[in-house]
Amino acid sequence: MSPSENESVGILQCETNYYFDEHLKSLCLFFNKIGDLGASSLARCLHKFEKLELLECDIGSEGVRQLGDSVLQLKTPLKGLDLSMNKIGDVGASLLACYLHNIDELVLLGCRIGNEGLRPLCDSVQQLEKPMKSLDLSYNHLTDESAESLARCVHNISDLRVWGNYFSEAGENLIRSKSRGKVMFK
Repeated sequence: MSPSENESVGILQCETNYYFDEHLKSLCLFFNKIGDLGASSLARCLHKFEKLELLECDIGSEGVRQLGDSVLQLKTPLKGLDLSMNKIGDVGASLLACYLHNIDELVLLGCRIGNEGLRPLCDSVQQLEKPMKSLDLSYNHLTDESAESLARCVHNISDLRVWGNYFSEAGENLIRSKSRGKVMFK
């Protein structure tokens, strides 16, 4: 069994044995290569957490779909979901768009999201009944093509972080003009 399979099996065993303490509200699995299988297992336990931090866990769009399906079933919004440094790409970003109404803070730093994946995210943010507390899209592949989409939805995000992308000064100014000072580029 590969290390990734071992870690996924460990999460499956934790889930099966109800290992997670009822008082545990946040779970941080930074740098554990759980992959989509592990994300699927965590999805079945998601209702036990308020915050899930999965930085660089080798999760792809299938893992995002599994987690997202569980997010939809939550009675209260997930306070935070950090999927930084996972390879979710445009497909994963498009999937996440369907679940934004039930996530307060979303961190997608370095997730290989481009302009195409950003469009559905921005469309969903625009339609939220209450603003997102935080959205971090830093170090992705966003260009001025995304600036218009971000400008349309930034009013519905309390804290937007987009540093490390490929915006020109004009693109930054467009987003800034609609943001009322709640966006960070650098």
